Amino acid sequence: MDDHRNLGSSRQLSAEAPQPSSVAQQSAAAIVQSITDSLDPAVLSKLQEAVLDADPEVAKQLIHKLLSEGVRAVDLADHYIPAVSHELGNQWCIDELSFANVTIGASRLQSMLRSLGPHWSGEGTGKKAVASVLLVVPQEVYHTLGALVLGGQLRRKGLSVKLVLNGKPRDIAERVAHTIYDCVFISSSRGETLESLRRIVESVKTSAQTPLPVVIGGSILEVETAETLTALTGADFATRIPDEALCFCGLQVTSQDDARTKNWT
Repeated sequence: MDDHRNLGSSRQLSAEAPQPSSVAQQSAAAIVQSITDSLDPAVLSKLQEAVLDADPEVAKQLIHKLLSEGVRAVDLADHYIPAVSHELGNQWCIDELSFANVTIGASRLQSMLRSLGPHWSGEGTGKKAVASVLLVVPQEVYHTLGALVLGGQLRRKGLSVKLVLNGKPRDIAERVAHTIYDCVFISSSRGETLESLRRIVESVKTSAQTPLPVVIGGSILEVETAETLTALTGADFATRIPDEALCFCGLQVTSQDDARTKNWT
């Protein structure tokens, strides 16, 4: 059996890990809101215009320009790119942008994200990963940007991350049966059904060789409460704050940068 963990890791099982209090959750949400409010509107506007431009080179050139002007790569990846993605979605909902435009814009945002962090991995730092995470985007979920952002954040914290797109229960069961992970994160959109999530959680619980904490995050928490998600899917925890998920799983890690973590979108 493959083991993607650092054997020296001191992970505690989810049942033993402290759960964040409501006060901690409110504090984390306040931090996230303060970050969102502090974003430079001019940078947001330039990014949105660039990803919607007829010329795809405009977006690539803008990233280089912003970096040369002192905008940090981690801020672009963790805050600006997700904010622009959210705004594109809002404009589609009110018929200000076509589905085609939003799809093209989202694709270019993902290209930006990949160009910003090709080295954001435990292996790329020259250090052993402190723990490993299986990050799942369920099948037929087409908005993967949030999971890509989260993957970059976790890797910069020193974790090994295996990202599975279009994750089907049987494929996930196969993975956890033959590879040892410290936890499973499911990035779910608001359109995901609770039954499909329940099947994924069940595949992990019945196939893992040892008890494995499962955490659900993503925009589904805009329409469902954490209590509903855990009760109806069997997941151990639900949150949009990555640090809360790591805390619940007993993974205390230190970020490789000083950027505060944005919502798990």
